[in-house]
Amino acid sequence: MKNKKILIIGYSSFVRRRVIPSLKKNKNIKYCICSKSNKIDFKNKILFNRFEEGLKKFNPNLVYISTVNSLHYRYAKSVLNKGFNVIVDKPVTLEIKKTKELLNIAKRKKLFFAEATLFNYHRVFEKIKNLCGGFKNVEHIQSNLNLPLVKSIKELKHIKGDCEADTATYAAAIIRLFKSDKLKNFSVHKNYFKKTNLVKNFYVMANSEKLTYFGNFAFQREYTQQIIFYTKNKIIFSPQRVFALPPNKDLNILVKTNNNIKKIKVKKDDCIKNFFQLIFKSINNKRFRFFYNTILEEAKIRAAITNKS
Repeated sequence: MKNKKILIIGYSSFVRRRVIPSLKKNKNIKYCICSKSNKIDFKNKILFNRFEEGLKKFNPNLVYISTVNSLHYRYAKSVLNKGFNVIVDKPVTLEIKKTKELLNIAKRKKLFFAEATLFNYHRVFEKIKNLCGGFKNVEHIQSNLNLPLVKSIKELKHIKGDCEADTATYAAAIIRLFKSDKLKNFSVHKNYFKKTNLVKNFYVMANSEKLTYFGNFAFQREYTQQIIFYTKNKIIFSPQRVFALPPNKDLNILVKTNNNIKKIKVKKDDCIKNFFQLIFKSINNKRFRFFYNTILEEAKIRAAITNKS
């Protein structure tokens, strides 16, 4: 792969901790950062404070938007209209009509457009698939994503980052990835922070002819991240931190059969590195349909969870 250039709009904690270390592993990728709230810093490659300047001077092959949720739509629309390929942190937007609008711009201009939901690009899921004998054999899935509350209620409201906004994308991705037929029933229960319309936790229940799913998502709880897969004769537990698997260490899957638990080792892998490799391959070949379909299907499921059209 020839040198590729990525302009990152926003200098989020996720970009600093996970994205940049992964990009540095590929010498063919050059990146720089545009941050409105940080000073120019050549050491950390913060080269621009205005994204228009970054687009013009850096002329990237790809723009990665990693701002607060409330700004995703505005930046993505502007960058797509200027003719650049775009990835947006989850959630790409908070309303399906806005996601569809962005998708239509990308299609019209023949640009790459995707949401950065990255967890499933880790090799651990291929191992789980093999242990299940294929995801078609999964009868029930349970996911847990509980996080301590680290922001004030006022800040959550300002950035549009309550539990539903921040984690419903994971529920949508799980349903899209692991169901083998169409959903028949879908229900959601939500609890709110007092005297607000901000979601503190929510529960998703869905089923099809072959699969049932239950998702538990919450703020203000002890940290836990795991997906559990039930087949006819096995229970398979993903590693903890499944939505943010560390790239630098081996992991363990637990398989329970006949009340016996076996530990299965999975070699270290970097889902973010894998994600960007697939993206540039798609851009090089100008094959965007998979990502277009993914972003639309997950937007529809997310809309069913959030009741936002």
